[in-house]
Amino acid sequence: MGLMFTTVIGYSVVLAIAALFTMHFLGKALDSSDSERIDPKPDVK
Repeated sequence: MGLMFTTVIGYSVVLAIAALFTMHFLGKALDSSDSERIDPKPDVK
């Protein structure tokens, strides 16, 4: 029973670290301020 809990908690920690790692690097690569510079927002619809 203890091995099952350890495995589930360990797997969850590994998934969380992978998700944080991915979001950190995607957040740096996909800078939202670049979109306004590349394709300016039109003044009228």
